[in-house]
Amino acid sequence: MTNAEDGLRPSLKLFPFVVGVITAIVGIMVFAGWVWDVPALKSILPGFATMKANTSLGIALLGVALGLTQFGVVARRVGKVAAALAFTIGSVTLLEYVLGWDASIDQLLFKDLQSFGDAFPGRPSHATAFNLMILGIGLLFADARAYRRLTTAMTIIASLVSWVALNGYVFGAQALYGIGLYSSIALHTAAIFFLFCMGLLAAQPQCSPTRLVLSKSTGGTLSRWLLPFALLAPPVLGWLFRHIETLGAYHEEFGWALYSVASSVGSAGLIIFLARRVIAIDAERARATELSRHDSLTGLANRRAFDDFILENFRLARRHARPLALLMLDIDHFKHYNDTFGHPAGDEALRITARLLSIHARETDLVARIGGEEFAIVLPETDIAGALLLAERIREEVEQSASYRRQVTVSIGAAGLTGDVEDTVRLIKDCDAALYRAKARGRNRLSWSGEPSTAIKPGINFQV
Repeated sequence: MTNAEDGLRPSLKLFPFVVGVITAIVGIMVFAGWVWDVPALKSILPGFATMKANTSLGIALLGVALGLTQFGVVARRVGKVAAALAFTIGSVTLLEYVLGWDASIDQLLFKDLQSFGDAFPGRPSHATAFNLMILGIGLLFADARAYRRLTTAMTIIASLVSWVALNGYVFGAQALYGIGLYSSIALHTAAIFFLFCMGLLAAQPQCSPTRLVLSKSTGGTLSRWLLPFALLAPPVLGWLFRHIETLGAYHEEFGWALYSVASSVGSAGLIIFLARRVIAIDAERARATELSRHDSLTGLANRRAFDDFILENFRLARRHARPLALLMLDIDHFKHYNDTFGHPAGDEALRITARLLSIHARETDLVARIGGEEFAIVLPETDIAGALLLAERIREEVEQSASYRRQVTVSIGAAGLTGDVEDTVRLIKDCDAALYRAKARGRNRLSWSGEPSTAIKPGINFQV
């Protein structure tokens, strides 16, 4: 899945909007439950904590703010107003708890008759107020690059508060979601807060968690597979074994042992599956990298690989005072060949030439196609004399080859690493100039930069 990031980005833009709409709808539905006194809308199940009226209003405001982050400047400004109102509800409620103060907002909209006898009827729980406050802050600063980390931190903290509460409901641990029935965060409140946090993270593609999950790297792939398992497997398994235990199927100790075995087997299976997946992804990326550095027609290295190879070997030759040579060659009158026999025949001629070059090159050399009918050979540990000898062998081999539709010749330029060659650009320029001279002097011959070495065999038709 090397294109995972590209494939997920369109969904990433839609997800915050969808989450915002869902959040707003849930808030509005619960608020309607208070308007028309529908207990089923206030609380998911009888006996469970209710979502307070102020909570439903704050959640609806957060949903509106998140949904509007995906639109223009005016819509985002309206969203910030909604976020500020949600922040106000949460912060004033927290101040009421901290200061022992009654701001008269708990039952400002509706009387909470179900909380009769409770110290704070109609007041959202501590966790709910805290989440409204920090998520409101996060949305207010969501567009500010300087406060991006603040928004991310607020979102993660709110998601942890919600996740702890949800696990408290799963395992029946009331201490994790509140103290007493009416100071508890409601089940659907915790669930919608957690979903909202996921949407807010998705609305920040540049934040660290989202960027990691969407990354094309191995880390991104692992996180996309592991995070759902890490989040869902423990509570699902825990709830399943606890539920079976309540039916009297086994004792608590046996249930914990089963949970341990199931967790170990599931984790081991997931690790093996991911290991195979990562191996396949690495192989796919290696193939893609290899293809990106090779010419698809001839199978030779392409210009990118040529540039990297010559730069690396130039630096090594300079550092260790070793020889380095470069050959560049053109197929003579290739356009006429193409026009006469057609482009498929021209492609075949390029492949034949590539094979002939590869046959004469050493394993340590690099043969590359760097243009239409232009090839290059980088020759580490080779001086100009050795390069010219190889060039003449190649010229003769091509001229005498019967594999072409008609006789084909090449012009070759050569250059070696000398004291006045300060970089690869100069080396390539010298070699290209030598190739131009060879073509200008009649083609089917060699030319080189500098004086010929005394080691060159007599009788070879070199041009200076």
